[in-house]
Amino acid sequence: MNQDTTQFAASSADDELARNAALFFEADRLEACAYSLLEGDASSAASWQRFTEAKAVADAKRSEAQQDLLRIRGQLINSPVP
Repeated sequence: MNQDTTQFAASSADDELARNAALFFEADRLEACAYSLLEGDASSAASWQRFTEAKAVADAKRSEAQQDLLRIRGQLINSPVP
């Protein structure tokens, strides 16, 4: 692998890791929004229903981010070393 190809591969990995970090940040944001639904009204069934639905969305986003990170790690482990 020549230097240009190595630099492109490193840049591509950096781009993928940056996109992955954005997925984790979005999961964190969604989770914070879910918990904010309980502020001031944690005793009503409607609040808990809204929280449960919002938390499920946040959890799905976190799962997506974790699966994406595993994919990226697999690519990095299996990529040829120059």
